[in-house]
Amino acid sequence: MMGPVLGQAAVPRDIGVFEFLFGSEYWTGPGGILASLWDTLVMCSAVMAVATIIAVPLATVLAHHGRGELSITWVVTLSRAVPTFAVAGLLVPISLRRGWGFEPWPIFIALLLLALPPIYLNTYTGVRGIDRGVIDAARGMGLSERSVLLNVELALATSVMLAGIRVAAVQVVATEPIRAFLGGDGLGRYVRDGLGQNNDNLLLAGAILVAGLAALTGTIFGLMRRLLPPGVRRLA
Repeated sequence: MMGPVLGQAAVPRDIGVFEFLFGSEYWTGPGGILASLWDTLVMCSAVMAVATIIAVPLATVLAHHGRGELSITWVVTLSRAVPTFAVAGLLVPISLRRGWGFEPWPIFIALLLLALPPIYLNTYTGVRGIDRGVIDAARGMGLSERSVLLNVELALATSVMLAGIRVAAVQVVATEPIRAFLGGDGLGRYVRDGLGQNNDNLLLAGAILVAGLAALTGTIFGLMRRLLPPGVRRLA
């Protein structure tokens, strides 16, 4: 899935934070910030795509049939109890024994487990929270159960579902940098290298890049929710 570890860009120890962030020579090239940014975006996008494909249909079907109430408690509890870095660390030896290498699979699975709970929880809550009168009216109009599920329940729960996807995406983007400490790359490399070189400026610059990407991710999903019809947004 992911390419080889990006080449290390030479960063002078005495460089300032803003000089590094706004210096064009540090953005371009195979070892530049843009290459690391792209690496992070590919990983996070893949995780979010798989998490959404798994969580949304499962939560929608269970909520439609009124089942899985207990599963929400388990999902929330496990998501809070299991640290992502610990999961990735435990998966590294398994990945190495199978010949998959240090990455991307250990961190991919760990991030996937991080992304699934908020998407599943919000989707389930959104579908179950729809007024039963609306659903009964749809059935009374002759809609099939599949149409009720897709065109009524899932459609009306879109705003709540997007809120869960937004939370998951921000968490994944903010947590993905730990991949750099497990043999990977991405924006986390600057945090890792800053710690390794005892370079506070590089460490701070890396943190700013990660925080900026997380904030941008949250803003984009927030704008997507604003594009929904007002009636759907109010359900959130």
